[in-house]
Amino acid sequence: MLGYWLAVVRRLASSALVTGAVCAVAMTAALVLGDGIPWTRAAPQVLAAGAAGALVFAAVLSTSTVVSAGRTACRYGLTLGPEAVALPSVREVRMPAIEGRTAFQLTDSLRHAVEKDPVLRLNEITAFGHGTLDLTLCGPSNTMVSVHVRVTTGPEETAAVVEARPAATYKRLDAAACWAVARVVEERVAQALRAEAADADAAR
Repeated sequence: MLGYWLAVVRRLASSALVTGAVCAVAMTAALVLGDGIPWTRAAPQVLAAGAAGALVFAAVLSTSTVVSAGRTACRYGLTLGPEAVALPSVREVRMPAIEGRTAFQLTDSLRHAVEKDPVLRLNEITAFGHGTLDLTLCGPSNTMVSVHVRVTTGPEETAAVVEARPAATYKRLDAAACWAVARVVEERVAQALRAEAADADAAR
């Protein structure tokens, strides 16, 4: 949890500095231009206002983000860590090549696994084809998450890459929702590929 909180604070650093600068400018206008106080006397108060604005901004947003992320992790039975802050949230599944299965067949199997899953709330399938599956899922706190799954097959390996990001750009701070959804999709993808591999072995 501490690692996640520190990662959130680092992500908010630039926005906090901008907020602090705005507070400092406002204080400067009020003291120097409004009250006519010399800049040398007003400087300490201006700097204090800027620092306070930045700290309050970072503290409030980071705390609310961490609380929400903690609830998300608990709901999905996951352990929250700094990797949950990264966007897009990327997960990979790699296994030995599945003989007799094309990328399209494997993608179709993944689509059925997601559609039937009781945890993943499917909102829309936006793309489906040869090795491509794009979905919009309703994550925790009703956050819409765009999920892109890419399946590749080769003579030695079958791989699936899952990428999840907020469907709305203003939800970028809700990275934990994308991370949680990506983790669940990763598990379902792994299960579906293992089932296809077992069926392929049984058919030989």
